[in-house]
Amino acid sequence: MAKSKRLVRYAILPLGKSLVGRILVGFLIMAFLSLVVALAGIYYTSQSNTRLVELLEQDQKITSYVRVMERETERLNSSVRTYVTDAEAEKDVITAIQNYEQANAELSQLVRTLNLPAEKYNAVKDIYADYSAQIQFILAIDVTTFPRAPTFLWERNGPKSGPVLADNLIQAIDDLLASYHDLNIRQINEARNNNLSVTIVALLLVTVAGLLAAFVTSLITRSVTRPLRLLAGVARDFRKGDLDVEVPVMRGEDEVANLAGAMASMAQNLRQSRQKLEDSLEETRRRNKELSAVNRVAATIGQSLDLEVVLHDALHQLMDVAEMEYGSIFLMEPDGQFLRLVAYHNQSEVFVRNYNRVAIDDQVTGAVARTGEVLMVENPMDDPRVTNPALRSESFKKFYLGVPFKSKGKVLGVANLTSRQIKVWEQSDLDLLRAIGSQIAIAIDNARLYRQASQLAAVDERNRLARDLHDSVTQTLFSITLTAESARAMYSRKPEKVEGQLDRLQNLARGALAEMRSLIFQLRPAALQEQGLVAALEKHIAALKAKETFEIDFEVKGERRLSDEHEQTLYRIAQEAFNNITKHSQATHVWVSLEIDDQGATLTIRDNGIGFEAATVMDRKDRGSLGLTSMQERTELAGGNYKIESTPGNGTSICVSLPLSFAPLPVGMGINK
Repeated sequence: MAKSKRLVRYAILPLGKSLVGRILVGFLIMAFLSLVVALAGIYYTSQSNTRLVELLEQDQKITSYVRVMERETERLNSSVRTYVTDAEAEKDVITAIQNYEQANAELSQLVRTLNLPAEKYNAVKDIYADYSAQIQFILAIDVTTFPRAPTFLWERNGPKSGPVLADNLIQAIDDLLASYHDLNIRQINEARNNNLSVTIVALLLVTVAGLLAAFVTSLITRSVTRPLRLLAGVARDFRKGDLDVEVPVMRGEDEVANLAGAMASMAQNLRQSRQKLEDSLEETRRRNKELSAVNRVAATIGQSLDLEVVLHDALHQLMDVAEMEYGSIFLMEPDGQFLRLVAYHNQSEVFVRNYNRVAIDDQVTGAVARTGEVLMVENPMDDPRVTNPALRSESFKKFYLGVPFKSKGKVLGVANLTSRQIKVWEQSDLDLLRAIGSQIAIAIDNARLYRQASQLAAVDERNRLARDLHDSVTQTLFSITLTAESARAMYSRKPEKVEGQLDRLQNLARGALAEMRSLIFQLRPAALQEQGLVAALEKHIAALKAKETFEIDFEVKGERRLSDEHEQTLYRIAQEAFNNITKHSQATHVWVSLEIDDQGATLTIRDNGIGFEAATVMDRKDRGSLGLTSMQERTELAGGNYKIESTPGNGTSICVSLPLSFAPLPVGMGINK
């Protein structure tokens, strides 16, 4: 399928609404101004130069006419003299007169045009008239009749003599030329000054045009570059992550204004996207916090099936999640009408003494149990449902939060959390607390079921042991009793038969002991009996790793099978040690070492937990830890050495050494083979 071509049409915008148009208008204005200045300069310079050229040409003409007149005057003087001695020179005189008069006619027109002083020119005319008359007078003399008269008259006629008139004419012509030169020089100088003025004015106009062009260019550049610089600064702020920067508003409809509008729209979209992203991240963080809190609570309360431990851990986790200072947990009694205080933290003696049992139709705790919903109360001591006078004394508690433990539609208990500050909770936070309450309810159910299962298992085991003891050991012990009574009777009547009765009595006792040991060994794990101590410990450690948060390193040296009694003792001690670490140590790492050689077996269990005062706990008068006592008693029954080292903050180390040459006594039996 062929791709369709997309036609792009560009709108023809008015010049003032387009950046290119504005630049073009600016350059057109500058070009027009430059053209006007150039034309004006050319025009006025041309006019000035033309005037100067005209004056120079005029000066050249006048000078040439004057020179012709002077030259012809000299020529007339010379020709007349020649004519006096040579009649053939008359033609030269006539030619000279014609040339003079022609030049004089031209000069006469220029004199009228230039408005030269009339007296100067009239003096020339008068002298020339006399000079011309004298020439005509000489030419009219008949030289054949009076041969010497022309010469006398031409040269010796006083002021009217030809040479004198010629000199006077030349002097008058020179005065006229000098007068003209004075006037012409002023005009030439004025023309030159005008030319210079025009040049200066032209330069000034060019300078003004250049400055105006620079100003217009600056305005155009500023109108273009300033918005672009502002937008570039906005883009840099965007790149740095500052999306709150204001995009400047550009007037007009040109490309820069469109770009500014696009950037403003982009900034708005980015801010909206950022807000959405922040809201999404906040929602994700909130969800993660909720899941983390639920998982943390579930992990904490799932570490033990002991109901007391579960409730204690659940209370601390709830207080941590809700950030409350005071907390207590009430469990529903079997009759479903009362709640009983089972765990509390940071509560006063007044609270514990006066608030250890609550009816479901009394107090705010009863309201939570009755409705099965999370309850928030500000200034709870002022609430009319708080009827206990002793509780009203705790007015420092400004905020109450009740969380029901609800499982399968039934409320199993209530957590009371109080704080000195009023807090604001959203619906999602209440949903989180409701979910945590459900988790705690499930843990309570599991702990109760485990307790019931343990009790049932113990009953079943006791019944089975009772049956086995009744069917085997009890019968044997009854036979031992009868044999002992028979031996006592024979001792006085038939002493010789007492030895046989005693042999029979010994055999019966040994049989009873073997049957008792068989029953005890049946209580061991299958892995311990089938695969030995090392395999049983590995499976137990693997189960702990899957359930607990601490790491366990297990090291074995000299692996070999031990007697059933030794393996049973070491396994039970390890079980109790791991149980104590899980419940009390808060350890993150546990190291287990088992060393077996021909003389004995040594089991060392060390953790990096919080530790305790070992000397105080192991004091015979202090039975605070039945687990530690049980481990010590098992070690002593096996003839071994039990050592415990612990101080607060430095972890705990337990070391048990059993000699293989000693057969351990069964716990609680006190009977050795």
